[in-house]
Amino acid sequence: MRSTYLLKAATLSLLLFAFAGSGLGQKTGAKNAKNSSVIEQRNVRAQMEFLASDAMQGRGSGTQFEWITGQYFASQMRQFGIEPAGEKDPSGNTSYIQTVNIVRNSFAEAPKLTYSNSGSTVSLEHGKKMVVFRMNTGKISGKLQKLSIGQKPESGTIVFAEMKDGDDEAKFSDLVSGLFTSDASAVLIKATEETKRNWNRFGSRNPSFSTTSGNADSSPAFIVLDEESAVALGKVGDGTEIEIGGKLSDPEVRSTWNAVGMIKGIDPKLGSEVIVLSAHMDHLGVRENAPGEDKIFNGADDDASGCVAVIELARVLAGGKRPKRTVYFVFFGSEEAGGYGARYFVSTLQFPKEKIVANLQFEMIGRPDEKVAADELWLTGYERSNLGAELAKQGAKLVNDPHPDQNFFQRSDNYTLARQGIIAHTVSSFGLHTDYHQASDEIKTINFDHMTNSINSMVKPIEWLINSNFVPVWYEGKRP
Repeated sequence: MRSTYLLKAATLSLLLFAFAGSGLGQKTGAKNAKNSSVIEQRNVRAQMEFLASDAMQGRGSGTQFEWITGQYFASQMRQFGIEPAGEKDPSGNTSYIQTVNIVRNSFAEAPKLTYSNSGSTVSLEHGKKMVVFRMNTGKISGKLQKLSIGQKPESGTIVFAEMKDGDDEAKFSDLVSGLFTSDASAVLIKATEETKRNWNRFGSRNPSFSTTSGNADSSPAFIVLDEESAVALGKVGDGTEIEIGGKLSDPEVRSTWNAVGMIKGIDPKLGSEVIVLSAHMDHLGVRENAPGEDKIFNGADDDASGCVAVIELARVLAGGKRPKRTVYFVFFGSEEAGGYGARYFVSTLQFPKEKIVANLQFEMIGRPDEKVAADELWLTGYERSNLGAELAKQGAKLVNDPHPDQNFFQRSDNYTLARQGIIAHTVSSFGLHTDYHQASDEIKTINFDHMTNSINSMVKPIEWLINSNFVPVWYEGKRP
């Protein structure tokens, strides 16, 4: 794959060196404490003008341009004096890069859901009576458990959740949301108006699933039944054996990449504790079937802006005093394609995951959100833990997510860590602008005053976090 882009890669390598300082001639590091303590707009602009340029071809998930982006951040972190925390390179030295092999499995034929009812075998085929929205293995079997509000799923069961007459809609929604992170093998629900809108799109093709370097997603399968099938299943007794699956095609293997660096903490007690600052470096790449002449989805706000926040925070923290706690700077690959980089990172830690005190993901901070004050950022899942409130006490201009109906807490890499019990949230100012996932998400839409001020506003609170003994906790009943 890399050989296909050899000429472009060679050209872009010159750009990497040109932008390696991102300070346009300015000295960086501990020797220039005055400049390293404040994030300057010219640095922010320089980083953005490279990452979101047409030259980077939209940093498509798992493409050569995502790989180049990772190499760029690696060169920046080395320049700042940040230690590599990735895989071994061919010489046996630790590098900044993690290579994530993604194995994609497709069904050769439509998978089926099969069960016995009144002595007969009933099979529901994908695309006709059911739609498989998510699956992580070729075959699932287990006992049916019909679940009502207030009940919890048993491990390994195939759960059927159906709202009954008189049920509170909000409570039923909470029940279903909780099932997606449960130990159930599969979750079955009756088609809603929302899922009906996606029925044709998901039902028109056989589903596929992927594993990252041998680590399967532990999330339950998510399957929607048409109304007739849901009514029939509702008459089947608990404990009925259910089987879901089908024949698989030969797997396909591709790669994505993370860029990872760290500053080791110096405190004898706190040094083993870890704060993770992260963003995802991929976007949607080039879409030849996109309407209009512009086929490059530059991803300026999503998420070049978040990446610039992390690399500029890295510049500042590396140029100051060594922190008491260890700080990881992580640029995830393939967030847009399914969060594969984050899943690999958290499953291959070289230390116990319990040592991660908190994760702050930065996503879409390039433009202000009119729903909050002009100088404010918001934190997804603010109400789930005490991290946001404590950072606010330390001067962070963080407020609650003003778009709770969008479920942003579950829509970025922080959620992968949060599901492992790690206190993990996303910092954002996304105001639901119409350039989201469009070719129009370009540099010209970025508000550099807002973006620079936003990153600067997080410096002191993060410096406090990496030097304090504060350990955030989930509020009761709010852990994912």
